[in-house]
Amino acid sequence: MARTTGPRKIVWGILLLLIFVGLRYFREYRKDFPSTSSKTPLEEVESHTTQTNGWTIHRNCTLVSHPHNDGDSFRVKLPDGSEWDFRLYFVDTPESQFKRYRDGNTNGKRIGEQARYFNNLSSERAVEVGKSAKEFTLELLVLNHFDVITKNEAVYDSDRYYAHIELNYQAQRQRLDELLVKQGLARIYTKGEDLADGTSMEQHRDRLRKIEAEAKQQKLGAWK
Repeated sequence: MARTTGPRKIVWGILLLLIFVGLRYFREYRKDFPSTSSKTPLEEVESHTTQTNGWTIHRNCTLVSHPHNDGDSFRVKLPDGSEWDFRLYFVDTPESQFKRYRDGNTNGKRIGEQARYFNNLSSERAVEVGKSAKEFTLELLVLNHFDVITKNEAVYDSDRYYAHIELNYQAQRQRLDELLVKQGLARIYTKGEDLADGTSMEQHRDRLRKIEAEAKQQKLGAWK
């Protein structure tokens, strides 16, 4: 046994030296050639925000809990971490509660207009539809990342901005305004705008009317 101790020590010493050199070389290699899959936070943000045809598209946005969130208007966190209030183009969901404002006015007139649109509902029934629309929208946006497509056009007398919202729903890429009309939870009302894919405002409004006709026929949402 004593005769083999020396050679074994030499072999183990050589192995340890090779391992040490190999680890050092690997570290230096990683410094010189970083992983191509890694991105800086700025690069991640830029990859999620693009420009096309005058539109800014923010991908993988998330809903921010806020007391003013409603069926057609809500606060959103963008990829850069900033928070913005957006309102949907084309559609208006009924008010989800009766309100009295600081100046003494109420939203009763607006609720009445919304109720008449849906075959003269009672104001109370219109508010119930508004609550359903709010629940439908917020549940969708909580459970899904979504895209905000906007021209940063301000809504009158507010800090909100008009936008289109797209998300995955039932294994398909869908638009929130269409989903609300399809469920009978929104009227085709308020400002429209051409779509980023080139679809004109008139073409999209015609599509919404066809979707609305189907909701009426099926007696969905406010059309019951």
